[in-house]
Amino acid sequence: MTPMDQPPELDPSRSFSGWRVLMAAVVGAATGAAVSFFIQELIEHSPAEIPQRSVRLFFLMVILAGALSSFAIEVMRQLQQEATDEAYRHYNPHRGRR
Repeated sequence: MTPMDQPPELDPSRSFSGWRVLMAAVVGAATGAAVSFFIQELIEHSPAEIPQRSVRLFFLMVILAGALSSFAIEVMRQLQQEATDEAYRHYNPHRGRR
């Protein structure tokens, strides 16, 4: 029986972790805040006249987009690890090779 023919087994030590998802969202929000800071510096040093409310809403959108994207990536990564269906487990013989 080859490794591809064996049914995947669930590892109880690798269950879904809400804390890891939450931490991923925090890291994504921090990354979004850093990007917002750099965009703010660009806007302040440009001759453009942009209303302050629009700038704040844009920064909020960037921060929330960073948090949401990292949240979604971590959730999908954990769910794919736990999946027992073979459709979610693609065996790639070249993975890890150069």
